[in-house]
Amino acid sequence: MVWKKIYKTTKTDIIMASIAEVGKHFKQDHLTRPLIKYFYHPITVWSSWVFVNLKLHEHIVTALSFVFALISALMIYYLNGAWLILAGILFAYGVVIDLADGTVARFYKHKSAMGEWLDEAVGFMSFFVVFLAMMLRGFRETGDVTLIVLGSYTIFSYMMINYAALMSPMLREKYKLDNPVQAMREKASKKAKGAINPGALAFSLDVQWTLVGLGIALDAPYFLFIAFALISTMQWGARFWIFWGK
Repeated sequence: MVWKKIYKTTKTDIIMASIAEVGKHFKQDHLTRPLIKYFYHPITVWSSWVFVNLKLHEHIVTALSFVFALISALMIYYLNGAWLILAGILFAYGVVIDLADGTVARFYKHKSAMGEWLDEAVGFMSFFVVFLAMMLRGFRETGDVTLIVLGSYTIFSYMMINYAALMSPMLREKYKLDNPVQAMREKASKKAKGAINPGALAFSLDVQWTLVGLGIALDAPYFLFIAFALISTMQWGARFWIFWGK
């Protein structure tokens, strides 16, 4: 019944839409991030236009992210060489889908708790299956237990930055706290006389997906696990400093 309702809603709402019409519903706040503004934005608008004209519901668009991540994980575990480049591209396309599902939802004028929950859940599952595949493949080929340790910690650290991202706004609102990390980013931007956008200094989702995509394409699990774990640990670990004594 749920899927019939989704199909009926999307099929009867729109007959045909132009790229310009769909593009108007892209969230402009995302354009403060250089990687999105100069690379992912045009791909997202085009992809959103395709999804809208295929009459896909935003939840289905979100689910596609996990489908691509799962295919990427299977390619990582079973294939080598140039196939890993394709696997990296498939995974990095998750950034586009993460931006496109919201664009599609705004185009349809849909807003739901399920959409936000699905977005977070799919993101975590996508990273989990890819990190797991890289970890197990590396261990199978080298027998190096270090990869198991690094991979496990990276999965834990990814879980923690998501927890921090969800909890921090609620805590700041509840206890009327400032955001010193954002203040530091803005200060650095001012020192650079606006040459650096504050959004460029955040370990945001677009940076995370891109970093993992590159790690897959370059077949560099050690580099990926160490870099991702180090950056993410600094991000969620900073919350102990931010909220200490508050």
